[in-house]
Amino acid sequence: MCPGGQIVPSSTEAEELCINGMSFSLRDSKWANSALVVTVDANDSILEGYRETHGPLAGLEFQREMERRAFTFGGRDLSAPVQRLTDFVSKKVSKSVPESSYRLGVKSAPLHDIYPKPLYNALVDAITTKFDAQMPGFLREDALLHGVETRTSSPVRIPRDTETLQALGVRDLYPCGEGAGYAGGIVSAAVDGLLVADAIFQERYPSLKSSLFPQTDKVSGVGFDY
Repeated sequence: MCPGGQIVPSSTEAEELCINGMSFSLRDSKWANSALVVTVDANDSILEGYRETHGPLAGLEFQREMERRAFTFGGRDLSAPVQRLTDFVSKKVSKSVPESSYRLGVKSAPLHDIYPKPLYNALVDAITTKFDAQMPGFLREDALLHGVETRTSSPVRIPRDTETLQALGVRDLYPCGEGAGYAGGIVSAAVDGLLVADAIFQERYPSLKSSLFPQTDKVSGVGFDY
């Protein structure tokens, strides 16, 4: 969650749009933002068609397809497609939208149609029965959804040895953090960095036989489960 922050573009490909949230050090803007995330694992039925055509890179292609859809929904000019939270739940295109922190502009769009139905249903269930129940007022008209944040974690993972944390078959290469598939955020990426730093220390100075994290399951990564 980013207090006093703004939403920014984070696309890396032409004609694709993804966004992310951030805060400057003072956290003094009038906005706050956070992501609503639904898990899509390697065996998810949503990826069935993508697995047939893209094999182990099915998750990556699914991510790119969602980003292409967001680019189109936003008007194909890097404007972010947006929808009032109440309209998202009701499957209505917003007739008007509140001011946004996203500096490239926003466009009212049917975000309820951008994801596959199971993902939409999971989001609505969480919004109505979890978030608003636990934090009354969460589901409100001036809450504005922006699409899409598709990179909370990597769609692929580089395999690494369970003890040395080196890439399988490539000595002295240490896959680490979000991009390598072992973290899902700033804090978990930092912790995984500590794990890898400790593994490098153990590799270089084996005679010392000390570890910062003796009880940690290093291969599973941190921040989320697979």
